[in-house]
Amino acid sequence: MLGEPHDVAQTASWARLDGLLRERPATAAVVDLRTGSGTLPGALERLLRLRATYPSVGLVVVEQGVGDPELLFELGRCGFEHLILLDFDRLDWRLRRAAAIAAAESVLAPVMRALGPGVHPREAMTVRLAFEAVQRRWTAEELARHVGLSRPHLSVRLRAEGLPSAGRLLTWARLLHAGRWLTDPGRSAESVSRQLEYASGSGFRRALRTFLGLTPSEVIEQGGLDCVLRAFLAECALRPRIARLEVA
Repeated sequence: MLGEPHDVAQTASWARLDGLLRERPATAAVVDLRTGSGTLPGALERLLRLRATYPSVGLVVVEQGVGDPELLFELGRCGFEHLILLDFDRLDWRLRRAAAIAAAESVLAPVMRALGPGVHPREAMTVRLAFEAVQRRWTAEELARHVGLSRPHLSVRLRAEGLPSAGRLLTWARLLHAGRWLTDPGRSAESVSRQLEYASGSGFRRALRTFLGLTPSEVIEQGGLDCVLRAFLAECALRPRIARLEVA
């Protein structure tokens, strides 16, 4: 039901779900409470454990009849940061949209809010695609092709808007994900490096040192995503855009 543009890994086991979140570049999880969850308290206990271990992961919960007061009360009491509740009988396109929202809230949404309205919509779309490229393992050439430009032309346009070149933008997208994921108790620097397709843990640490001057533990100590986002914005030279209203 999800399909493009999502890469989907399916499992019927909570233990396997934990492994997928630890080792795969997952930004959202869809949990169907109607299957294999046992009682409501048991399912909530597992959801709480999931939230505590992977707080960066957006969560979509599918349940029969989401108007159940007990379910709503208990889920609200759990204090999930990114939780979307869907009724199984009304999934259709809502599941695809909910998964996209849950995933975006993890990393992309804070970055786009920080960039603000100073980025032209055309380049803003490129930034969004660069974050999608983290999951799809695109090269700078592939990113440019999806934008409809050559890599050099895309880099020129990005720099004209105060953004990094195509290659550096892709690296920043990976490191911004790293900043978010490193703060998850269930992930380690080594697992994050594998999720981001670095050839080795040393390659990942070298990228952090080159772009941030920090080690993985220092990134965590300095705020994770917030730390990386500050460095990313410092490299950008965004110009304020002034909207003009022309009156005839």
